[in-house]
Amino acid sequence: MRACVVGSLVIDITIYPSKNIFLLNDMIGFPFDYKVQVDKISLDVGGSGFNVAKVLSILGNKVEFFGKVGKDTYGKMILKEMRKSKISTRNVKSENCLTGFSLVFIFGGEKTILTYRGANNLLSDVDLNEEVVKKCEWFVFTSMTSEQNVKFLKKTTNVARENGLKIVCNPSISMVDYQKKALLELMKKSDFIIMNKKEAMKLTKMNSPIDACKKLKKISGSNVVVTMGKKGSLIFCEKLKLFKAYKVKVVDTTGAGDSFTAAFIHSYSKTNDVEFSMKFSNAYAALKISRGKGYFPKEKEVLEFMRGKNV
Repeated sequence: MRACVVGSLVIDITIYPSKNIFLLNDMIGFPFDYKVQVDKISLDVGGSGFNVAKVLSILGNKVEFFGKVGKDTYGKMILKEMRKSKISTRNVKSENCLTGFSLVFIFGGEKTILTYRGANNLLSDVDLNEEVVKKCEWFVFTSMTSEQNVKFLKKTTNVARENGLKIVCNPSISMVDYQKKALLELMKKSDFIIMNKKEAMKLTKMNSPIDACKKLKKISGSNVVVTMGKKGSLIFCEKLKLFKAYKVKVVDTTGAGDSFTAAFIHSYSKTNDVEFSMKFSNAYAALKISRGKGYFPKEKEVLEFMRGKNV
């Protein structure tokens, strides 16, 4: 299968907790006007677009990518990692600005992210190579928030629809916050919408994931998937159905949602079976969070895990 992915490319700087960084209700805190030492830090290539593309590639698919990085050390690092991951970089352009990066704080396996989008915001409709899109079978877009980004997404979505591609809308909370009107428009042109419960509930102003899933289905007419972490995931195609999560010890949830999305696309493209694809996606995400952000299971490992769970 050949997929076209659009999304963010960033450097993730992950910070793990120390005694001077603490939780206060739903907030992360640390002393003001103070030098805070941390116990552990890591630097990796990330971004929702990159994560989806990498998992698709690991699962054996051809991946085209549209995105932007800066003409700096971080930009070179991202391009190198993309090539290493067998993701096409022919439509990833370097601009005279800073590459995007994120500060990721990990607590109890969950994360809070501070993001600077940088070069990502410069992707616009003039960067679209229609011939590349036409040769793909799937088009998946993750969170893009600038006005230029929206022009690109609208144009690319139209090209994808005209050429019979399956379209997957996989936005983040940032797109819900900053491009709600455009997002709702793009959802109506998508075959699948995949969001987590916080994103879905905020977009629909519903108080539960189930109600949010139902409303998304009503306003978009598309197939809707809502992920709920340890409570599993919902899908509404012809009817609403819950798929339970696999029980694993959580090490790090970074990239779990992106991995779920890529695993679903891969499985559905092979089987055309929604229920199996939901189980496969849940299994992939479970393996991912049980081993940490540097672990990306192959298809064989996922199927073996599922067999061990009598799926």
